[in-house]
Amino acid sequence: MVRTKVFVGNLSFKTREAELHAAFAESGAKVVSANIITRGPRSLGYGFVEFDDEADAEKAVQAMNKKELDGREINVEVAKVRAEGELENREPRPPRRGGRFPRGGGRGGASGSGAPGSPSQTGGPSTGGRGGRGGRPFRPRSDSAGDAPRRPRSSSRSEADRKPSATTLFVANLPFSVDDAGLSGIFEGLKISGAHVVRKRNGRSKGFGFVEFANADDQQAALKAVDGKQVEGRELSVKVALTESEQQGGDKPAEATKTA
Repeated sequence: MVRTKVFVGNLSFKTREAELHAAFAESGAKVVSANIITRGPRSLGYGFVEFDDEADAEKAVQAMNKKELDGREINVEVAKVRAEGELENREPRPPRRGGRFPRGGGRGGASGSGAPGSPSQTGGPSTGGRGGRGGRPFRPRSDSAGDAPRRPRSSSRSEADRKPSATTLFVANLPFSVDDAGLSGIFEGLKISGAHVVRKRNGRSKGFGFVEFANADDQQAALKAVDGKQVEGRELSVKVALTESEQQGGDKPAEATKTA
């Protein structure tokens, strides 16, 4: 099976990977993973969501493109893959300071008129700019705004700060009507220590939550029993939660990872 990713741009910097996963799970497609590209601990405002196949990815694009997530209208498209297998989509960056073409010439600059026959059009020696050296035409620096954007940095540094939890499960695609007690009820008959549905400031469910267990054996038994379970017409996605390291603020659930 060939999995397919979609590119998600214009993300809010406060959006977490667990929230991105839950939002796309609501489209009805089976989400395999959600990854937000970061620089250190800070989101760069875009990421990728992986699906089992191209049909699910296209379904998610149709459902989620231009939808609002955390107050931002996100852009969603099927990720383009280069020949070497690297994802090509990336969020455009604003021009770097000092990367604009100088007005009226400048260091090594051509005349700013831009008219046909002028040095900027013909490549001839510059006579109208300030400080032109040797009459050479202006060439933009390699980091100017016109160049191709750099490859996004890997989020491996952020992922290295997280570890799979031995006692917590992440539950996505929850019906919005499910509260903490309802989440506990979904795991009825299994040995749980507590259940918590994550909510917005207005009290509305975000569609996902976390369930705690006393030990890894109870956690794994519940994972096998509940993953894929239908609740109010929704297929639950249950995974082992990732916890942030002490450098990131202690062992609190951050997102989720699928176990074999």
